[in-house]
Amino acid sequence: MYYLRKLPLLFALTAAILLGVLGLSCSMSNKRILTIMIISMVIFFAVGIYVRASIFSIIEQVNEKKKKNSEEEEQKVQVGQERQSETIKGKDQHTEDDFEPLRVTEYIKNELKQS
Repeated sequence: MYYLRKLPLLFALTAAILLGVLGLSCSMSNKRILTIMIISMVIFFAVGIYVRASIFSIIEQVNEKKKKNSEEEEQKVQVGQERQSETIKGKDQHTEDDFEPLRVTEYIKNELKQS
């Protein structure tokens, strides 16, 4: 985050240094090199501001999605806990007398006894 805040300055200085070195290697006059460096600094500073704003908006959107997802998960957990408590209450109301085994199990038991 620290470098993101200084991104426009880093873009401008990097471009100016590269163009200055390139101008010196091509034997340009100092006046022309300085003019090119100033123009490039202004342009790359503007580009850096745009990139920084884009990155901050992306980070903000990601944080909002994380927050929204965590809230949805909390709601799902609460709903799940409520359903569990309802099923537990529902199980308490039923007794073992209400339980009827499946007829298939009786059939299987009879077949095994006959074999």
